[in-house]
Amino acid sequence: MAKLLTSFFFAQASSSAAAAFLPKLPKLKPLFLNSMSSSSSQIAAILESPSAERNKDPIYDMVLRPKVFPTLMENDNNKIRALELAAGCGVHSTYFVSKFLAENDGMIMEWHPSDPDLEARISIDARVERDNLADSISPASGWILGTAGGTACNDRNRDKGDAGATNSGIGGIEADYSQCHNYFDLVTCINMIHIAPWEATIGLMECAGKTLRKGGILMCYGPYKIGGTAVESNLNFDRMLKSRDSRWGVRDLEDVIEAAKKEGLTFDSYIEMPANNLSVLFRKD
Repeated sequence: MAKLLTSFFFAQASSSAAAAFLPKLPKLKPLFLNSMSSSSSQIAAILESPSAERNKDPIYDMVLRPKVFPTLMENDNNKIRALELAAGCGVHSTYFVSKFLAENDGMIMEWHPSDPDLEARISIDARVERDNLADSISPASGWILGTAGGTACNDRNRDKGDAGATNSGIGGIEADYSQCHNYFDLVTCINMIHIAPWEATIGLMECAGKTLRKGGILMCYGPYKIGGTAVESNLNFDRMLKSRDSRWGVRDLEDVIEAAKKEGLTFDSYIEMPANNLSVLFRKD
């Protein structure tokens, strides 16, 4: 992730189908941005994320290609609808979609990237236009997963306060978001849980619990503790995070699983990833 909700996140220096066949995307008009108008403005708008560049191949090759996408394509399903939360500057959005389409002829991908930060959303849209993926990737939305936003679906109307007032994420009410309930096959959240308050994880699970269809998958990626401990490098990372913001930190996997369970999400498995990270998979009951 390059740049996220500024009061919650920071960039880690060492880790952090055809249009004719594409169904109409949900009309979240208040959240959408206009596309970039020229190639020069695209280039100027694109942000970079070294950590996303490093982990995009392992996440796709070790998790999405062998485990997630085959499960979602069972029963001859020829379309996948995905919501990417905390999408950052769009490295994962364009890479995952382009790889999936190249490897799965005849499949349709409907990918919805979301990030509360305005510059990140502009970067996502610029990458999509540059890579000619607008038929498969919708304009980036500004759903919030913060203390004030509570849930990206906002159907408890908890959209007041710092997340909506001092940052560029956009709040809303139930009528704007309920069309996405039980809509997505996949929700992804990469490198967010440890560099945000715990309330953002609660919001993530609320959102996934509402927006995933039955049998849908939530994939989370990042460092975790198991049984209260982790490798020394992750313990050091945890201390550094907490020194920057006491609300941050490497989370106990058991706590994340329990938060997911409360929202109707069952822990499926985790995959050990490079650099002492885990990809954690949940299924919607």
